[in-house]
Amino acid sequence: MDPIVIAAGTAVVKAMATEVWSAAKAAVVRWWRKSHPEQAERVSADLDQLRAEVMAARAAQDTATEDALAGMWRLRLQHAIAGNPALRAELERLLHDELTPRLSVSDQSTVAAISQTANARGRRNTIVQAGRDAHVEQPPAAGSS
Repeated sequence: MDPIVIAAGTAVVKAMATEVWSAAKAAVVRWWRKSHPEQAERVSADLDQLRAEVMAARAAQDTATEDALAGMWRLRLQHAIAGNPALRAELERLLHDELTPRLSVSDQSTVAAISQTANARGRRNTIVQAGRDAHVEQPPAAGSS
């Protein structure tokens, strides 16, 4: 599954339990309306139902149910962007510009850890990704002693 989808699905469910949910929900429905206008009203109603389930799971300290609900939403997002790189880019923008900033610092860290992405092209490139501190030493250049 696409890492952006995983992070976005997690961010949607995490945002449901916050006081800024209405703004996050509006952003998700706007994205959906642009990408799949015929589904937007249904998605809005489904988000309301999902929020009720997330809030009940939180009240019961039922993290397994909350994780399952996030998984369901990830699948829905995966189907929504299937085969459309432009929609994936818009989902990434939604994640970084609308959803993640509305989360608590702890939840932002969780989502950021999920959505790390790196690309290297060419030769002799190094990519280092870390959730916290990283110490990296470059190997000696070829032919040096």
